[in-house]
Amino acid sequence: MSIKDILLHLDDSPVCERRIDAALVLAQTHAAVLTGLSIMTHNYYQPQNRHAEEVMAASKALLETKARAAGVTVAWRGIESTVVGVGQSEMLIRFSHCSDLVIVGQESRRRTRSSSLVERLVLGAGPPILVVPAAGTFATVGKRILIAWKSGREAARAVHDALPFLKLAEQVTLLSVASDEEAVQNPWEGILEHLHHHGIQARTELCPATSATPADGLLNLACEGGFDLLVMGALCAASRRGAQLGPVATQILREMTVPVLMSH
Repeated sequence: MSIKDILLHLDDSPVCERRIDAALVLAQTHAAVLTGLSIMTHNYYQPQNRHAEEVMAASKALLETKARAAGVTVAWRGIESTVVGVGQSEMLIRFSHCSDLVIVGQESRRRTRSSSLVERLVLGAGPPILVVPAAGTFATVGKRILIAWKSGREAARAVHDALPFLKLAEQVTLLSVASDEEAVQNPWEGILEHLHHHGIQARTELCPATSATPADGLLNLACEGGFDLLVMGALCAASRRGAQLGPVATQILREMTVPVLMSH
């Protein structure tokens, strides 16, 4: 697998430019084509946004200007949903099916979980989702990678999706959060050999289970270790509202300080 077709969500948020910069870094690294997607939707009982076309044109111009300076091949799509009530997440999911990687931005903490575009995209899209934090700048993405590892379908999916990143990384570290009993059982059995078969030499870190949440351990090590990418699988929890992300993924998306590659 290689990354040759990247889909980038463009919007009118003040941090969209940082997302463009991170996407261009990845497009350069993987010699990929970057497609910017601007989406205009119409909500119930709200008049049409008269400035939407200007916003979309501005994001297109910014992407193209930065891409020329970076020497990256880009395309742009401006999509207007003609169906009232169809949100951006539905449109993003539709176009994600023809991409190797989708890049979106971290959402405001003030948003409710029911309105989370990122959550719906992680659960509904086919390719992995790269979420860029709202704060900070990222000159590199994927040179020092931290993998949240717990043997299971979601983590295995995330590692497989991250292989193009892992093969180019300078350092790869597997982090497992485990109790003393689980640690004795070797949480990395098999995965180190699997990565070695792909030419990847990974380090391991064991975070003892404490009163802090597993997400706290991931976030702390990502910050203290100077990692520039966190790779993790997204568990899905069932509720009366339908499928939703589990508590670890939810906290990571809320408090992230480095880009996160998430697979489901």
